[in-house]
Formats: sequence, structure tokens, C-alpha cells
Amino acid sequence: MNRRTLGFGAAGIVVVGIVLLLSLNGNRVERSDSDPNDELAQVEPEVIEPQLLFGIDISDKKVVEGKIKRNQTIADILSSYNISRQEIFELDRKSKKVFSVRNLVPRKNYTLIYSDDSFKRATHFVYEPNSLEYVIYSFVNGVEISKEERAVEIVERTMAGRITVSLDHSIRQQGGSAALVNKVAEVFGWQIDFYGLQKNDWFKVIYEDRIVDGESIGVGEVISAEFNHIGSPYYAYGYDGGDGIDFYDEEGESLQRAFLRWPVEFSRISSRYNPRRYLKFYGRVKAHLGTDFAAGKGTPIKAAADGIVVTRGFTRANGNWVKIKHNSTYTTGYLHMSRFGKFKQGQRVRKGDVIGYVGKTGNATGYHLCFRFWKHGQQVDYIKEKSRLPSENPIEDNHRARFAAFVELQNKKLSDIQGDWADRTLSAGANQ
Repeated sequence: MNRRTLGFGAAGIVVVGIVLLLSLNGNRVERSDSDPNDELAQVEPEVIEPQLLFGIDISDKKVVEGKIKRNQTIADILSSYNISRQEIFELDRKSKKVFSVRNLVPRKNYTLIYSDDSFKRATHFVYEPNSLEYVIYSFVNGVEISKEERAVEIVERTMAGRITVSLDHSIRQQGGSAALVNKVAEVFGWQIDFYGLQKNDWFKVIYEDRIVDGESIGVGEVISAEFNHIGSPYYAYGYDGGDGIDFYDEEGESLQRAFLRWPVEFSRISSRYNPRRYLKFYGRVKAHLGTDFAAGKGTPIKAAADGIVVTRGFTRANGNWVKIKHNSTYTTGYLHMSRFGKFKQGQRVRKGDVIGYVGKTGNATGYHLCFRFWKHGQQVDYIKEKSRLPSENPIEDNHRARFAAFVELQNKKLSDIQGDWADRTLSAGANQ
């Protein structure tokens, strides 16, 4: 082997060594650029979601659920959970502005939340006056009180029924509630005499069902309805022109009058206006210048129209009674109340405001409302007079196009509701 060969061999070895060295260095650089915690960084820490009840984190708390017992106070419940008398006093004082703890009602639900330790101190007391609202009394940062509402889901429902006995009977047969009966009666109250319904009259109604936590808490608004009475169709469309829902016919004329049809919810007329009626209470003929509505004790009595309370008091004959002056023409009276509403003499009321509750105070033998109606200072028969009462306003011109589109949509929905009379060729009044 000559020197030239040795030289080339040595050079080759040097080149290979350099390549290997660069390769190793490159690997080292690549490894040095990597984060040894990369694998750890890719593993996200577990996020523990708080366990919420009424918006309160109860993850480290204990919960007791119960119902208010008869004569039980909030102090009776909290005394076992290290709430001091001073805190109870402050709770009583502060709650008057939100929801007084003195207004707890037997059999209503409550939830008590307390610390999960040896001290066992209440942090929150939650009272549910109804299925929609709840009141939180907190003891975390002093005494704090708030009134909350659950989220309400509005679901559109439909119903169809045929009159066999009464509107109440037909709606309840379909699974409807008393509230829905009242809603339908109010909507058509000025068009149809519900004490004169005929067998085989029928109705369809689209209405709102108010849902909380998957359960119905009551009826919302009637959206639209159709009622066939003695072969004649009546339509109602609930439309909001900016001042709340009012009901109109297909032409946009109001279905409502300036007065309520009845001052108590759908009930029974037990005695009509009769100047020659024999009154058992007096044992003689004595004019009965009102309309009596039989209703259960405590049934709300509503102001028949807007007006001013001019009388609120007690007399031997009338019992607890309220008189409302509506305008220079009309005045109404409400007799024999068990108790009054919140409106005092001289205050203004709106149509539908609760002014009292059905009773039998004064000269009364049973629970009812005697409703009196004055026109130009003379008592008249409200049943006869109501057809002459002024109507509310029709749809405004700037809402006409939108209302027409609403009516078209509702008519399609109503026609899609099937009833057991759908294949009948005779009208509802043909068999009368």
C-alpha cells in the first residue's frame, strides 16, 4: 500500500467521523429542543364540575328536603343548624322586603343546605311558595335574601272537544284543566252564552303550556281558537299589538268589551236580576237588583272594568263590599266578600284586578258574589245590558298586514286539528 492510498483511507475515516459527529450533534440539538414535560403537558387535569342546586354549589354540603308543617316557623327548622337568634331576628326583618319568613305555608316544599363538618351550620334555606318561584335565604355572608324564578319553557298544545254536558266537562275529558276552561270561556265570553251550549257544539283550541323541569305548571295564553255553536263558527286570535295579548275575530275586530263578561271565573249563575223575587232570607217578595254567582269560598273577585274604588266597607245587608265607578255612565258593586283585596277607597283599579274574595258576609245564606250594575245611577240587569256595552279597539292599521298573515297561519293549524266530529256531514245544530 503506497502513501497515496493511505492518505485517501485516512481522509475517508475523517469524513465518516465528521458525518457521524454531525449526526450525533443534530440528534442532540433535536432532543435538546424538545420539552421533557411534553407528555405530561398533553394530559389535561380533570375538571370537577360543581354540583349545583338552586344555583348553589353543594359539592361539600349536605342537603335536607322537607315540607313546612302546620304551625312550624323557620326558627323551628334553623335552630338545629347553628343559626343564632340574632340571625333569625335579622332574617325576619330583612325578609319583609323580599318574601317574609312569616308567610311560610304548610305543605310547601323547602330545602335546607348545611356544611358537611362537625359544626353542622346552615348555609342556605330555600322555600318554594309555588312551582315557579323559590326564595333563597343565605347565611354565608351575613343574612342575604333573594327571590328567583325557574326557567319556563313554552310548549304549544292543541285540543279539540265536543260538547256533551258542558264546556268544563268536555275540556276535562280531554285532559285539560280548570284554568283552560276559564281561558276559553273568557276568550269567547262576549260571543257565546256558555250557559246555553247545545249538545254537539264543538271547539278547537291552540294554547300555551308552561313547563318547568319537564312538568306543566299551568296554561299560558290562548293562541287561537274556533268554536262551533249551533252550527255557527266563531273564531278568536290572540294578537299582541304592543300592549299585550288581545283577542280579535278574523276581520280584526275586538272580541273583548270594556267590561269583563263575569267578575268571577267561569261559575254558575245562582240567581238573576228579578224585581219580584221571593227572598227566603226575608220571608217576603223583595227586589233582587243584582246577579248572583255561586262560587267557592275564597274565589277571586275581579274588577269588571277600569275605574275608581268609591266604597270599600261593611254593611249589615251587603257584608264586605266594594263599589267601583267606571265613568259617568257605569258603576259596579261586589257584595258579601269574605275579605278584601289590596285596593283601598279612592284608588284606581284596572279591569281584571282582584278586589276581593267570595264569601257570605252580610245577608247571605251561601257562598256567592252578588254583582250589582248601575247605568246613569239606576240599577239594571247586567245580563241584558252587557250586549250593549262598548267594545275595545280593533286592530290598528299598521298591524293589519301582520295580523292577516297570523290569521292565515292559525287557520291552517286549526284545520289540522282532528276531532271526532270531523266526518260528520250535518252541522252541529242540525240535530237540535
